[in-house]
Amino acid sequence: MNNRGGFTDLFIFIIFSLVIVFISGIFIFLGGRITSELHEKLDGQMYGDRNATEVVNNSIGTLNNSYQALYWISIFLMVGMVISIFIGSYLVTTKPVFFIPYIFITIIAIIVSVGISNAYEQIISTPLLADTFAGFVGANFILLNFPIWITVIGIAGGVIMFVRMGNK
Repeated sequence: MNNRGGFTDLFIFIIFSLVIVFISGIFIFLGGRITSELHEKLDGQMYGDRNATEVVNNSIGTLNNSYQALYWISIFLMVGMVISIFIGSYLVTTKPVFFIPYIFITIIAIIVSVGISNAYEQIISTPLLADTFAGFVGANFILLNFPIWITVIGIAGGVIMFVRMGNK
């Protein structure tokens, strides 16, 4: 009822894609770093009848193993956002006059995505973070080809939105 959204979905997709990948990357990086530092500092020490290495493996090591799922969770969240953009475009009822602003918004989103894609490429090529971000296979594919993805999503979302406008 009176939905006028759908125009900002591309920018929300851009922002949340970056946030999801960076937060997941921070968790994975810090988990691995903390585990290796604890092993380095506590190696061979005993606490009562427990070995410190065993305690680290059973506590922080298990948490670090669960963080490995973030590699695939991030890509599924991004694909889910793309699907929600298409569903939202289908559910939005709009007038033909809004086609021109939609094209301008899509062009602006494409221009913004070019800069974000280049910046992301520099971040993942940093030697300190390269190992962490190498595991984001799907997310790297989307973010390194972000202008193409934003173009396809924007055009497909616009087609879905404006083709449906006669079916009210």
